Amino acid sequence: MWLLDNTEIWILIHIEVQSQYDEEFSQRMYIYNYRSFDLYHKPVVSLAILGDESKTWRPNSYQYGLGNSEVVCKFDTVKLIDYKWEELEQSSNLFAILVMAHLKTKTTTNKLADREQWKWTLIRSLYERGLSRYDIENLFRFIDKMMSLTKELQKKLLTKITEYEKEREMPFLTPTEELFIARTRQQDISKLLQVKFGDVPEILNKNIQNIDDLTALEELFVSSITITSLAEFTNLVNSKLPTSEE
Repeated sequence: MWLLDNTEIWILIHIEVQSQYDEEFSQRMYIYNYRSFDLYHKPVVSLAILGDESKTWRPNSYQYGLGNSEVVCKFDTVKLIDYKWEELEQSSNLFAILVMAHLKTKTTTNKLADREQWKWTLIRSLYERGLSRYDIENLFRFIDKMMSLTKELQKKLLTKITEYEKEREMPFLTPTEELFIARTRQQDISKLLQVKFGDVPEILNKNIQNIDDLTALEELFVSSITITSLAEFTNLVNSKLPTSEE
């Protein structure tokens, strides 16, 4: 970047997102800061984004010393709970939507039915804000992953989205885009299985390729990360296969 006096300067920006209290967080901010400086020998600006629910936890520095030797590292912080909902709703900044999704995810941890309602409200607002298709798609994916739901509630949400798109005659994803996303996710699943279990039976790979439903593929992708048995995963895939029509 260039300063007002036309001096060129290279600044490294280190951003750390923290969603819960951590007594060692300040020390970690310092460690990442000096490691970045040590790697590039350029100024480092550190910013902490605090997504926890505590009103009092606001770390902004780390220091240690012995005798006359002292090290101090200060950093800026942004506390997401400080934002007022009304201001976020009126903001034209796209990051306001991300903050809204985060706040509602936090407050609906044990209220998934409420989360489904808020998730739908936020997704619908993407259309109503007059955003570009590119912004809608990317923000949708962020909200969808952050505000996770049960399978039943996710299906309920997808029904609302489908009906809303039909009314507006504006499909969120074209058939071509859906196919591309499905094929990419199928490949991701197969690669993960190969890394975890070695050789994967050809019939299992073929069955994965036969699943085009994005919700089912997303569930399989998550399961492929955590599952410990190839036989168990095979049964899960078989349960997701489309039924043939008579």
